[in-house]
Formats: sequence, structure tokens, C-alpha cells
Amino acid sequence: MNISTERYAEIREAHRIHIRATAIMVFVIYWLMVFTYPNFFIFRPNEETEVLRQVALWLCLIGWLLAAIATPILLFAASGGNKLSLKFIPVTAMWWPASLIFSQITVVYLTGESYINYLVDYPIFLITDLAIPVLVMWKWSQLKESVTLVSNN
Repeated sequence: MNISTERYAEIREAHRIHIRATAIMVFVIYWLMVFTYPNFFIFRPNEETEVLRQVALWLCLIGWLLAAIATPILLFAASGGNKLSLKFIPVTAMWWPASLIFSQITVVYLTGESYINYLVDYPIFLITDLAIPVLVMWKWSQLKESVTLVSNN
């Protein structure tokens, strides 16, 4: 093994560890938020009378579960070289913020009011609702690029 091959292996291993650390961080932060603010994350969509609101809440429920469970699993899989997992990372990372936007729109449509002020009242939610999805998408783009580079070698 020559020096450039050894260096490449070191960089690849460091990248793998970094992606796995990101996956663990995403998992821990989401679950800390869920346990800290259970009423925000754990709810019964069927208790709503409006069907549109029920749909929005189901999408949100699915979204945070995907973000908290599937995204870290897919990041781990991708860090281990699983190329198929790369296709699903954007879906699992962006479902939650997309469902929140849809939920906001449905509330405005149904009531004429918004609940976006929760981000002012609880700015910690900026982490789960904005920062983590952006971070995961950035990591995903890096992973895609590294897979392309490895495939081209």
C-alpha cells in the first residue's frame, strides 16, 4: 500500500466516523426533545375534527419518527457504504420540516391564525425544525459526492 492509498483510507475512516457521530447526535437530540416536550411530539391526530388537520398531524407524527429513527439508521448505513440508503436520506430528513410547513398552512387555512410563534417561545425547536434537517442534507450531499468519487476511481 502506498502513501496516497494509506492517506485515502485514513480520510475515508475519519469521514465514516464523522457521519456516524452525526447520526448519533441526530438520534439523541430528537429523542431529548421528544422527552422534554412530549405534548409537542406525542399526540393523537384522530382527536381532531377536521380531516385536513388530521392528515397534517399524521404527516407530522410520521415526520418526527422518520427524523428521529430512520435518518440516523440511514446515515449509519450510508457511512458503511450502503448506496441505497442515500436515496432515502432526503426523504427522512425533510419530511419533518415539510410536514410542519403543511401543518402551519392547514392551521392558517382552517382558523386564520398561525402557531409559528412557538419558535419564538421555544427557540430550541429551531434545532429540530431547521438546523438538523439542513445539517443532514449537507452531510447527505457530502456522502453522495464521496460515493461518486469512489465509484469513479
